Amino acid sequence: MSRMMENGHNKIIMEFTQFLLLIVLTLVSCAPTKPTTPDAAYIENVEYLKSQAIENWNKRSNKKNAAISTFFLEKAIILEPHNVELKLLLSRAYHFEGYYIESDLELKDSLFIKGAQLAVSIVRQSDLFNKVFETTSGDSMVKVTQAIAVVEKDYVDALYWWAINMARYLAEKSVRDRLEYREMGESLMHRVLALDPDYFYGGPNRYFGAFYSRLPGVELSQSEEHFQKAINDFPDYLGTYVLRARFLHTKSGDREQFRKDLIHVVNADPSNIPDVMAENLFEQKIAEVLLDEENMFFE
Repeated sequence: MSRMMENGHNKIIMEFTQFLLLIVLTLVSCAPTKPTTPDAAYIENVEYLKSQAIENWNKRSNKKNAAISTFFLEKAIILEPHNVELKLLLSRAYHFEGYYIESDLELKDSLFIKGAQLAVSIVRQSDLFNKVFETTSGDSMVKVTQAIAVVEKDYVDALYWWAINMARYLAEKSVRDRLEYREMGESLMHRVLALDPDYFYGGPNRYFGAFYSRLPGVELSQSEEHFQKAINDFPDYLGTYVLRARFLHTKSGDREQFRKDLIHVVNADPSNIPDVMAENLFEQKIAEVLLDEENMFFE
């Protein structure tokens, strides 16, 4: 291995280790400081920031509005640090911006890390999580995975965006890094699957479809089953087809199905699920790019 390749590998390992450390530090951090008593001007300022955040989030199919929404959410949370609803939306917004908009790899990673940290800070409020985390023997990661298994349904949103942001962060990392994360990722999404299997339009099954298609030694039939379950339940969520084409069909070498899934996405009506029309529009753009790069996947 050349010195340049070795340095590159070491950098990836260091970044991954730092990311996991950030997660653990969030879990064991002290409680946030209490906000000062709000006056009328304070409340008015908060409400303005929140209204601007929501207004721009609803227009997130435009890249500029998506970035503005993230900006206002960050400012609003400074003034309302205990607002779980805002934190969840910002975690999702970080994911949206990192996955659909940002092209710089370092900035993408930063967005996913911040999204995961926000979600972790919410899960950390679970009494059951804290009880198991504090009484379980082993290192921090063992304690976390054991605690995840008992988290209440009230925290299903945070569990999902924690898992998704981490998965996106690891998407372009090495197989070694993804294997290092496997147990925690499975713990998070198995808990979501148990609490709400339909969450975010078949999100748990979509996650496992992609997850198992990228792990060595796992039968591709497991990936196919999860992808098909998500599509059967929510056929109008276009991201499932894109992930299946990108990871399952390329790995199995099924060029015909690769094209079939992506052409379906390109020709679909993105407004069939109004709540995620913006996501569907961006998935259509991704599908077009993948079709243009078809020869690269099937050389």
